This record gives sequence, structure tokens and C-alpha cells, in this order.
Amino acid sequence: PPGQIPDLAGADLNGLDLRGLDFHKANLTGAHLVDARLDSANLFSCDLTDAVATGASLVGANMDGTTLRRADLRNAHMRGASLFATIVEATDLRGADLRDTRIIGYLRKAKLAGALLSHANIGADPGNQSMGVMRAQFVSADLTGADLAGANLYKADFSFATLAGANLTGADLRNADLVQTDLTHANVTDADVASADLSGADFTGATGVATLKGLAQARHRDKAIFDH
Repeated sequence: PPGQIPDLAGADLNGLDLRGLDFHKANLTGAHLVDARLDSANLFSCDLTDAVATGASLVGANMDGTTLRRADLRNAHMRGASLFATIVEATDLRGADLRDTRIIGYLRKAKLAGALLSHANIGADPGNQSMGVMRAQFVSADLTGADLAGANLYKADFSFATLAGANLTGADLRNADLVQTDLTHANVTDADVASADLSGADFTGATGVATLKGLAQARHRDKAIFDH
């Protein structure tokens, strides 16, 4: 009914065609959305804590302000979706397609191994100065083998994260935090690390280190680990 928040907690929505529907602020905690079609759906400020949406299609969906804590979105199709001010803590996005997405949020311990994030817009939003600069926080996240080629990662926080074997070709990592970040065997060809914090960042076996842009301007470059 109008004025009431939809309560779909634990609902079985597996495989349903829900394209373009308005779920504004809905309670979808523990909901089952396996292989559901949610392209262009409005999931603004929804609670998807512990939801299971493996293989779901969320292409172009509005997920701003949404809580995805511990949600299972393995192999989800989320190209072009918007995840602004979204909580993605401990969410499983392994193998998900997040190309061309807008991501600003809290992604601590998120599982993104093998995820596609090429050309995603994950750069800090300078327009929220009253709240401080809002940025993506991937602290302790697992991005092993993820594809971040050409992504905007300006001021993103990858402290203690794993980017081993990731593709960061041409990525914008200016002012990013790469404190104790595992970049072993990653491809960093033409990535820009100007003013990034490289304290303890491990580039052992990384490809394209010689082509890194802004390395001379990176903070704590002397504390990073490079092949000799």
C-alpha cells in the first residue's frame, strides 16, 4: 500500500522477471533472487543483507544507498548499475560483471575475485565536502584476478586488499591508498599512481612497473616492494 515499505524478507523471487520495478526502500533481507531479472529496477535504499542473487541480472539498476552486507551476488550481471553510498561489506561478488558501474561505498572484506570492473567509475566524489570526500573503501577486500583496466580508482582505499594477478592496465590510482596492498603479478601497465600511498605495497612479479605514471610523486614509494 502507498506509504508503506514493502516487506519481502526471505521471499522466493528466484528466476522472476522484475525488470524496471520500483523496490524503493524495500526489505529484501534474506530474499532469494537467483537468476532473477532486475535490469533497470529501482533498488534505492533497499536492504539486501544476506540475500542470495547468484546469476541475477541487475544491468543499469539503481542500487544507491542499498545495503548488500553478506549478500551472495556471484556471477551477477550488473553492468552500468549505480552503487553510490552503498554498503557492500563482506558481499560475495566473485565473477560478477561490474563493468561501467558507478561505485562509492563501503566494500570492506568484499569478495571480488575474478570480477569484471573495467572502466568502472570508482573515483571519489568531490561534491560531498560537507560529509567529507566520499570514496570507495576496499579495505581487506579480495580482488584476486579482477579486471580493473581503465577504471577510475581516484582516492579509492585498497589498504590491506589483495589485487594479486589483477589487471590494472591504464587505471587511475591517483591519491589511492595502497597500504600493504598485495599487487603481486598484477598488470599495472600505464596505471597512474601519482600521490598514491604505496606504504608496504607489494609489486613483486608485477607486469608494467616501468610504465607506471606518477611513480616519482607517489607517497612512501621507498616503502613499496619491487623486484630487484
